[in-house]
Amino acid sequence: MKISRIYAENYKTYRQLDLNLEVADDRPIILIGGGNGCGKTTLFDAIYHALYGLTIKSPKQFDELFNAGVKLEPGFQGGDIILQVDFSGMVLGREQQYILKRTYRVINDRVVESVQLKMGGNTFTYGSAQTPAQRAQNEEVVRKIITANLPPELSTYFLFDAMKTSELLKEEKINALIEKNINSVMGFNKYIQLRHSASSLLESKKAERLENENQRREYERLVKERKSKEEELERLNEEYTEKLSYANDHKEQYELVQKGRNADDVTRDKIRQIEDSLNLYAQQERSFRKEADDICRDIETNVIFPKLADVIRSEVELILHEKERATQARENILSEEQVLDLTKKIVRIVEQQKGLPSGSCDIQAIIQKILDSQNEAEVEDEYSFLTEAEVKILENLVSSPYVNPFIALDEKRDRLNLERAELPRRRQQLEDYRRAIGGHEYTIIELYEANNQRIQELKDLTANLRKEIKDLGDKIARYDYDIPQVPDPKYDMLCKLPDFFKNLSTKLLQTKKRSIERMMCEELNQNLVVYAGYIGRVELSGENSEEISFKFFHKNGNEISISQLNAGAKQTVMQVLLKVLYKLGDYEPPVMIDTVMGVLDKASREVILEHYFPDLAHQTILLSTDTEITTERDFQKIEAYVSRTYTLHRDKEAQCTNITNDYFGLKMNE
Repeated sequence: MKISRIYAENYKTYRQLDLNLEVADDRPIILIGGGNGCGKTTLFDAIYHALYGLTIKSPKQFDELFNAGVKLEPGFQGGDIILQVDFSGMVLGREQQYILKRTYRVINDRVVESVQLKMGGNTFTYGSAQTPAQRAQNEEVVRKIITANLPPELSTYFLFDAMKTSELLKEEKINALIEKNINSVMGFNKYIQLRHSASSLLESKKAERLENENQRREYERLVKERKSKEEELERLNEEYTEKLSYANDHKEQYELVQKGRNADDVTRDKIRQIEDSLNLYAQQERSFRKEADDICRDIETNVIFPKLADVIRSEVELILHEKERATQARENILSEEQVLDLTKKIVRIVEQQKGLPSGSCDIQAIIQKILDSQNEAEVEDEYSFLTEAEVKILENLVSSPYVNPFIALDEKRDRLNLERAELPRRRQQLEDYRRAIGGHEYTIIELYEANNQRIQELKDLTANLRKEIKDLGDKIARYDYDIPQVPDPKYDMLCKLPDFFKNLSTKLLQTKKRSIERMMCEELNQNLVVYAGYIGRVELSGENSEEISFKFFHKNGNEISISQLNAGAKQTVMQVLLKVLYKLGDYEPPVMIDTVMGVLDKASREVILEHYFPDLAHQTILLSTDTEITTERDFQKIEAYVSRTYTLHRDKEAQCTNITNDYFGLKMNE
């Protein structure tokens, strides 16, 4: 299956979305960039819901999904939400082109869905306005086509948010994931279905061959009872999986409450945390505005003076040099007191050495002569008109360090913008928690413990049911002796078919399990940076285990606990598992990943870019911010594998998303 086009109209942030998603065989990646709130997840949802449909229960919900900007346009009288996906898929060995279009509108306060599938020259149409009988036939055709290319139950694992993959790695969930989906992904369900069909047909034939009417009725009753119990077992298994999911999702909150913190206290803590984050944002915003005002008020100091200093720096430094020379020259001129003192000392020394009487030299005449000579050697200072204070100002002008305050201010603005995008979600969380105050969550302990009790009950019930089904099978098998052994080649062949399909699916599963284990080991050694090269083996349960479980081991022999891995490593493990299921499975759907790098560190990002994405699938759609796949380094590493790039831009005024054919301004090399 390959998606060639996605079209959406009036859906959430998109007034009109029309993207070409075709890829070349040697360039399987579509790279779509966008900041937070620009519509990446909405694009992801548009593709998913174009395939599987939207569930819109009320006009209010329809209004919430409808693009807000369109509703504000003059003359708006209502409109449709349209989702359309063009794709190709293999049918009976031939590639077939499909166009699937879903339209939603409100008629008489009721949301109406209309679906149209074009397949070659045929068109299948159904809608909620039709009678159930009219709708059922064409809806079944569409459902079979979608399921043949990508069953809804598997879509979660090929169209997924990378940030949520670590949630799937909780032990109960990953085991349930593998156990529930490995048969579907690997295509073994068809053999299991053939086995069930052959068994049902064989049982019908056995009933026909029983000559005694009472025996026939009892045989048919046992077969019917066993079938009923098998259906009940399947229902209980589904409920068991659902209860396990509930236990995983609510375990943390239950443990907090169990430690003595009632539900309201837990909720109040969450409220305080959100309120603190909102207050901190408000403080940071006020601080930002004040800082911006201060910078603008001191625009001369912050901008004009530094610029002026840069322009006249050489002239000012020349003036300061001349002033320093003149100052040093003046320091060599003696004052009258210094001349008097120095002259007296010299005359006294001369008189003593020459034996002259004291006072024989005219000291005043000597002093006057020296002062006159100093006056004649006047220091030249062409900038004498500058005062000492003015010279100091010039020195400060060219020597003061200058840092452009607008750079730091711009960085603060960017951080605030990112936080502002989160405000609506935080405020909604705050309202939700406030509504929860008042004892509504006090039942968490009762609900959680009742859920755990039901899990144990389901284990006991399923164990008893399996025993009852086995006993019924033994009773049914006894009738084989009462069936006349009349030669019948068709009947004899039919007797062999159930075991044949059972053994075939078991052997195929065992072979595939070995392939999964081997490929998982290779991929983990390459992609799981924290244990790269040190994974010894991967194990998918034992040969005779009824439940498939996933474990992997260090080369030293010890098991590596998945629960002890950090979020980034868990994301890598889950993505590797999905890649292996994709490579070894019968389905070839596109892989679409939102928040591609999630919580990965630098080293893990390098490995994922170079070894994971390029050969992940025949069509891989990556939704990324520029902090995940960066424009400086990361884009160049996968550019050779990229067929198309798009960037999503949020138009705040028009309340919609616009799209350009680049990746954050980068164009692909032709």
